[in-house]
Amino acid sequence: MNMKKIYYLIFAFALAVFASCQKPQFVEPTAERQGITSLTAYFTTGKYVDQQLAKLDVTDPEEDYFVIEIPWFFPEETEDATTFYMSRLRVRAELAPNCKIEPPLSVLDLTKENEFTFTDNKGESRPIVITGKRTMFRRTDLMSFNLIGTYGCEGFVDNEARKIYLFSNDNLSKHTAEAVACVHAKIKNPQELSKPKDYNKPQTITVVAHDGVTETEYTITKEPPTKIPYGFNSESAKELFTVNPANLGFPAYTELLNPSVAVLETKLVISFGNGTAPKYLNGITGVLEGELNLGSAVADAMTSDGAGNLILTNKAAKGETLNIYTTNSLSAAPQLFYSFTNETTFVAGTVVRVIGDIKSDARMILTHEGVAGVTTSNTVTELVIRGGEVVEHNVIDYSGAYPGWGETATHYAKVTPVSVNPADGVMVSSYSNSVTIGEDSHYYLYHINSNMNTAQKDLFEVDYCNWGKNPNSMDAKTYNNATYLAHFITSQFPAWGQWPGLYIYDISTPSMIKAAEPVLMNPQLKQYNEINAESSNSMGDVVMAQSADGFKLFVYYFDHYAQAIGGYSVNCIQM
Repeated sequence: MNMKKIYYLIFAFALAVFASCQKPQFVEPTAERQGITSLTAYFTTGKYVDQQLAKLDVTDPEEDYFVIEIPWFFPEETEDATTFYMSRLRVRAELAPNCKIEPPLSVLDLTKENEFTFTDNKGESRPIVITGKRTMFRRTDLMSFNLIGTYGCEGFVDNEARKIYLFSNDNLSKHTAEAVACVHAKIKNPQELSKPKDYNKPQTITVVAHDGVTETEYTITKEPPTKIPYGFNSESAKELFTVNPANLGFPAYTELLNPSVAVLETKLVISFGNGTAPKYLNGITGVLEGELNLGSAVADAMTSDGAGNLILTNKAAKGETLNIYTTNSLSAAPQLFYSFTNETTFVAGTVVRVIGDIKSDARMILTHEGVAGVTTSNTVTELVIRGGEVVEHNVIDYSGAYPGWGETATHYAKVTPVSVNPADGVMVSSYSNSVTIGEDSHYYLYHINSNMNTAQKDLFEVDYCNWGKNPNSMDAKTYNNATYLAHFITSQFPAWGQWPGLYIYDISTPSMIKAAEPVLMNPQLKQYNEINAESSNSMGDVVMAQSADGFKLFVYYFDHYAQAIGGYSVNCIQM
């Protein structure tokens, strides 16, 4: 079978390369090399113990004074200064064959000049000094540039060419702007951004690095937009940010939560499902910026539609009222959209998924959860929305097509509509749907059409998801004449190398979903927790949203147990 080309988001590699302030020079050691190949410093204390802090690649075999440049902060995206660690770092050397350093390297104080004797492979010795120096970052990348005005315009930043493209046909003669530089860098003369300028003509903006010396000037150019005819350009995929929720004051990974994520006003909104108001992050940088105004609404479940509307629901047991609220503003209190009495035996309102525009045509699915230790569930409530009104309210039982899902939060499902047309069916997967073959657990990503046909179900390979992962987070959105499914896999055991993963499918043609393969994927997303709790809290969520101008598609995820919040973007611009 001919496989489609799969574009990998080499996220971990990209983060290592682009987040560093100085690109290290790679030197391949050879037998002819007579000297020290590299010196690497490792933490000996604190939460990063045994992790690499800095590496010096040596290019001159005759060098005798080695300065290991220590980053000013670690990790780079934090304000955690490295001063404390400088005096107690373990240094290891990579040597050419038959060379040695005496006395052997161990824990060094890199604030001092440490003297050693180096002997090469000819037996010749010379004194050397190993020391360290904290260095400020020299990175001058620009994370975002946007015009502020009646219409607004999001700039496309090309950090390699140092250019910003304003893809617009509008008159941009009197706009102010906002820009975000990479971590620890800043915009030079930021007050100039608040002055109206004629962006129909080329303008410039300068980014100053953390060191206060390195500067990069970007040219801002208005160009008419040209889209590719279908979907997104996979090669445009880039990582926006990855952050540790613990650094944001979010609940600990050991706390049992029912998290959900949404996008509103370009912000990533995160609900913990624990009665507290959702928080929102900058959708470009991942910086915590504020708290959503809930008003009288309850955020037991949350999502966003394809037109910038936030949807919130409360949790309702049998006989209780389930209220659906919506808002398109971070500051305006959500308003009641629809209300009904839950007549089923299962709790509803812990999961909600929407495709389309609830102010126009959309389809909403509320998944009913199972009962812990009693029974699984196969029930959902489907709301068909036309002209901004609910025209169909259906309670659907998938017991003839799906093995069922468990209770919130780890074992439930997020049943996701494929389109606004009920006949196109739903996508569903959960930790409860595993099939044990030998010692392996096999998981399936099901597509169930309106006739409950289970023939279209197996999109998984066995190594796609296993017993150590939870495949229940999905979201579907239309974008540039295509429909995409984001499938996010949370980790059940982060300490055992069970990485969270992200997979994106093109599901535009329901009859072809069975043959679909990922158009983008990363099976090993970065995580900040590598400790297994006594019981798994493998919970998370994923959401997709397009920019207001329709050029970009954003994908955001949250893995509560593995402690990772991330964002990525793709575009449909023909470059």
